[in-house]
Amino acid sequence: MIFVIKHTHDYSTCMVHDEKALKAMYGIEARAADHDITVKARYVNRLEHTSFFIIEAPSMEAIDALFDAVLELGHWDITPVIEK
Repeated sequence: MIFVIKHTHDYSTCMVHDEKALKAMYGIEARAADHDITVKARYVNRLEHTSFFIIEAPSMEAIDALFDAVLELGHWDITPVIEK
């Protein structure tokens, strides 16, 4: 299944100067294969503190496992989509 994942946070919780949090966020792509997930694309709007991931995952359980390390770093919207 294909999912669009939108991550947002605000200026006060931005992790750009938090090395541990930043490493966890950028580790998503490195850890994806461990959960049978393919990150097809990642887009960021730094000025709006928003990131978008396009992923292919076998289940919500796999997504939950992959994103467990970063759930507290902001708000996550996970939307299943189909290609038309």
